[in-house]
Amino acid sequence: MRTLNIFILKKGKMMGLSFRIIWILLILSWIIGSSSGQTVVEVYDHYNVSITLDKDKAHIKETITIKNVITKSIVPGYVDKTLIRSSQNKLLFIPLPGKKDCSVDVENVVVSFDTSRITDVQVTQTDKSTTIRYGLWFPISPGESQTVVLEYDYLDFADPGILFTQGYYPMAANIPINNAHIDLDLPTGSHVTYSNARKSTSQDLISWSKESLGTDPWLLKFEYSRIPLPTSPIRWSLLLWIFILAAAVVWSYRHWKPEK
Repeated sequence: MRTLNIFILKKGKMMGLSFRIIWILLILSWIIGSSSGQTVVEVYDHYNVSITLDKDKAHIKETITIKNVITKSIVPGYVDKTLIRSSQNKLLFIPLPGKKDCSVDVENVVVSFDTSRITDVQVTQTDKSTTIRYGLWFPISPGESQTVVLEYDYLDFADPGILFTQGYYPMAANIPINNAHIDLDLPTGSHVTYSNARKSTSQDLISWSKESLGTDPWLLKFEYSRIPLPTSPIRWSLLLWIFILAAAVVWSYRHWKPEK
């Protein structure tokens, strides 16, 4: 009888332990599922950016179409646009390997929806980035889309050199982007001499497009100049300095070459 009691006690402990293990596994699976399997409720169906350059300053206009992809109405809430300026390390005017990130100066920030101007807009700045936050407090019905326009002036957008000017534009979001498009309007008489993405030209606009970008970041890099050079896969500014240094080496060799 004593042996039977001991067996029942052990069996009870084993059953209690089994239930605890099951509950722990259920909780862990719920945590993992909620953290890794987040449901996409909205997408940026179209993310169109227009960049108009005026000397070193740029006027940016972002036209964003938000689409509800679930069967319930949604409210987008806060949207953050983070801007980071990557500056090329230089020795005088010679580009060197490596870059440094810093914040940017923006002004005249305007966000509009339909015919109304959104007033819930904040701009914060740290040493390494600038963030424009705006609130979208309107409902979007299932399967429907709404378009928001963000405009701002980006000071010191361009990184000028002696003959060539470099520009960068970052596009990234934690909401999937279906169709991304960037238009660039250069100052009169300027030409794109380098781009890290395939471009197209229509009248005075240079354009870049990417489909199914998702949440992957896209950093567009380009270089322009008043010299009508063809677009190169390597920066012309770098090629120019390589040519100058090579010419200097050849000249030095010929000038200082010992006579036989």
